[in-house]
Amino acid sequence: QHVIFQQRPFGIAAHRGYVTVHIDPDGRVYLAKNRAVPRRLLPRKPTFKLTLDEAVSIALNKAKTTRRTATVRDRKRMWFFNSDRGELREAIRVRLIARNPRCDWIIFVNARTRSPRIFSANDNLSRALGRALVFDPNPVASLGDHTLLFTDPRKVGNADGWRYLRKPPLEAYVEVRLAGLKGNGRLEGSRVTTRPTKRRLRRKDHDFRVTSKQGGFEEAMAYFHLDRAIRYLESLGYRGKRAIFKAPLEVDVNGTRLDQAHYSPGEKRLTFGTGGVDCAEDGETILHEFGHALQDFICPGFGQSPQAEAMGEGFGDYLAASFFADKKTARYRTSVMTWDAVNWDSGHDPPALRRVDSRRTFKSFDESAGCHENGEIWSATLWDIYQELGRDRADRLIIESHFQLDGHTKFSRGARAILDADDNLCRGVHRAALTRIFRRRRIERVS
Repeated sequence: QHVIFQQRPFGIAAHRGYVTVHIDPDGRVYLAKNRAVPRRLLPRKPTFKLTLDEAVSIALNKAKTTRRTATVRDRKRMWFFNSDRGELREAIRVRLIARNPRCDWIIFVNARTRSPRIFSANDNLSRALGRALVFDPNPVASLGDHTLLFTDPRKVGNADGWRYLRKPPLEAYVEVRLAGLKGNGRLEGSRVTTRPTKRRLRRKDHDFRVTSKQGGFEEAMAYFHLDRAIRYLESLGYRGKRAIFKAPLEVDVNGTRLDQAHYSPGEKRLTFGTGGVDCAEDGETILHEFGHALQDFICPGFGQSPQAEAMGEGFGDYLAASFFADKKTARYRTSVMTWDAVNWDSGHDPPALRRVDSRRTFKSFDESAGCHENGEIWSATLWDIYQELGRDRADRLIIESHFQLDGHTKFSRGARAILDADDNLCRGVHRAALTRIFRRRRIERVS
């Protein structure tokens, strides 16, 4: 049982003035919270000099709306605790709902004087929910067989294979809700915005259910997967003052005609290309690039040395594999970007841009090789940690480790940072297992 006692000096409710008592099934009180205003701070008597109608007018002005475009849902005399003065003040709470733009205001107006002063104003709208069709993460994972995406499976991996690639069938899509939308008919929210995208999709009813044959599908893909990824970070503890992304992450889903995707540290923006399979049609490509953004927001300038650059690519591949592992069959679980590279001659079976289960060790690191090739050493190391600790614990340690790295970091420093994260977050309970992994991958001097 959870009992709430509302404080009502002179019969008027005090905003956030309450006592709660929490009782377990055996009738024992296990928690009591007291937010009631102390007696010494209570007023002698209320003095309301502002009328309810006057308070509504002040609130409408604050919300930049009018009686024609907004609905007054509630107006009520209340006490408001002024923390600056340490006392209760007479207030009128006004609740307004406006349609364009959509908002739901809770405004406390100072009612002790006739001056138009606002104690508090918050748009309390639970942001608009939209609907969309997406690949989660891509049609290869949804169908469980990449050959089903070709009209002639014999053309898979051939130079002319693209001509035999068919549009994914309806069973490859899932319908999802898009959370956190601002309510302006665009794919724009509190965590992600597609504002830089040309020819943006707009739906006043927030129904973004389009397929890959139609314009706007890649926008919905990017918004859904990035919004969910940032919410996942928040679930790991990176929220409030510890939030990594303080403003909506910008994404351009058709910023280049090349078969490329990138994150720009200067613009703080993700860009996806439209060559071959549109990059933003693959949720794993989106998460890989998000990995670069995540590293840059934690450690600005990450990736300015050969090892750091390889670690950046490896982390992006790992994040994509980790995020979608439970949505893929065993055959595809360690392959990443299987739709984006469905007809690439990558040498992987099944076709994929890269894998995270390489047997390579740091001994084979070659500065003359590409960062993606060397990155497979780091992604495989992180995947070993995933298999040892499970997704949430592995992701938490790996992400936290970035806070002590710099733009010219090395594999050995990355390993040390993961061990330090384990010491700080888990009291070092995984140190032995982590050390074995790093030694097996020949990442030395970490014990």
